[in-house]
Amino acid sequence: MAWIRDNIFLALAFLCILTGFGALASLHLSWGPLLLVGGYCVLLPFYLWRSFRDGGANSSAG
Repeated sequence: MAWIRDNIFLALAFLCILTGFGALASLHLSWGPLLLVGGYCVLLPFYLWRSFRDGGANSSAG
């Protein structure tokens, strides 16, 4: 459970990206690109920013 708490935005980004590819495969041409952009350009950079700001997502402070 701790991994999910520390990496919730990474999990959401992958879920959003996979859902976007699935939407594109099923020809939902309005939701697919929005989900891909949300995953790649919003959630993934936010996860990286948050993990570097905190000193690493899996760092043990004690």
